[in-house]
Amino acid sequence: MAVATLKHDGIPLYVQLEEIFAERIATAEWAVNETIPNELALCKEFQVSRGPVRQALDQLVRKGLLYRKQGKGTVVLPPKAENHLSDFYSFTRLIERRNKQPSIQLLSFENVPAEKYAISYLKLAAGSQIFKLRRLRLADQEPLIVETIYLPHDVCPDLSAAEAAGPSLYELLRERYSVNLVHSKHYFEPTVANEFEAGVLGVNINMPMLLMETITYTYGDLPIVFSKAVMRGDRVRYYVELSAPVVSS
Repeated sequence: MAVATLKHDGIPLYVQLEEIFAERIATAEWAVNETIPNELALCKEFQVSRGPVRQALDQLVRKGLLYRKQGKGTVVLPPKAENHLSDFYSFTRLIERRNKQPSIQLLSFENVPAEKYAISYLKLAAGSQIFKLRRLRLADQEPLIVETIYLPHDVCPDLSAAEAAGPSLYELLRERYSVNLVHSKHYFEPTVANEFEAGVLGVNINMPMLLMETITYTYGDLPIVFSKAVMRGDRVRYYVELSAPVVSS
């Protein structure tokens, strides 16, 4: 293994080390689930103090490439679960494409008067009843997403907690309630984990998260489902693919 040489050209040492370490992960020199060399070994390899090494590793931990495991050292994480923005959202398919086992924990199931923003998003009359579900999404038992889902009571009046914990509400709506969902709008923004979200996701309070709010529609542009998903920014990402316009000669 050739040892990369650090340059003293104004680029901070920790930035150079982060790039070197990320390359080792990308090329599987540091393989998934492998414990990487400890900080002292890396300091010796690159002839630097512990500060830049620790900063570089901290950055890769925050980005979800590495994970510090108590009693085992720093471990390489599998690639993030990723989904194309043009795909109709399905956590189950997203995780199965990564050859992982998806699962759901139902955290709460309520039939309550609709909150103001749910009324606004779902175009409901004031005082309407909704089902409000809180669910935790996992991949191979690793918690990734905590989501809150709002469904008008009139759309699925007999919905049970057991059904709400099922893998696909969309399929349930189609097969049991004859509601076909045809398109959706997704709104993304950065956020941080509050105390509740940090607890169920097993992360630190104020850890960077990705918030996705989704409105899903049936025919006639009628909104049927409103959901808020708080995703671990270190384990989930989305991408978009753009094409240049065709220019005629």
